[in-house]
Amino acid sequence: MFETNTFAGSDASRTIAKAEAAPAHDAEFCDCQGAFLRFGLKRSLLYNLFGQGLIKGVSLRRCGTTRGKRLWNVHSIRAYLNSQMKMEA
Repeated sequence: MFETNTFAGSDASRTIAKAEAAPAHDAEFCDCQGAFLRFGLKRSLLYNLFGQGLIKGVSLRRCGTTRGKRLWNVHSIRAYLNSQMKMEA
């Protein structure tokens, strides 16, 4: 995680922490691709679950436009998946 670098022209060394990306599970919302990467759920199933009120989502679009970006609530997807696990048990 840490590495020691010796800089040219100096005997001093420094310990430098490498930059790391934030974990994916900390997101509150994700798009269809993010839902597929996190949970393996494809777009059609997400819209189906949303239509049945089983998961939550929000559509972002500019005023007066018909197209936008749909984002899914990650917590609601996890809650749905957990409820399915409880039903099987």
